[in-house]
Amino acid sequence: MDDLDRALQQLRTLPVPTRLASLEGDVLMRIDAERSASTLTTGPALSLAAVLALGIGIGAAVLPGGSAEAAQPSPFAAGANLAPSTLLANIG
Repeated sequence: MDDLDRALQQLRTLPVPTRLASLEGDVLMRIDAERSASTLTTGPALSLAAVLALGIGIGAAVLPGGSAEAAQPSPFAAGANLAPSTLLANIG
């Protein structure tokens, strides 16, 4: 622990680097640059995704779909009349 205290005392006596004075401004400028760069790329990408989703939705609604055949009901389906839970519910 004494080594750590001595190291911190030495660090305290050193002068503050002049580069630290501009550190906050540099960080804020980089953050602003990242925000403006991401705004330029996310806007068009989101617009393209919205137009594509809208086109797929309208296309699926307009184009006729094929006919689907109903599957045979399973006795273990949730709403089946022969499900064990419905048979046991009538007892008593």
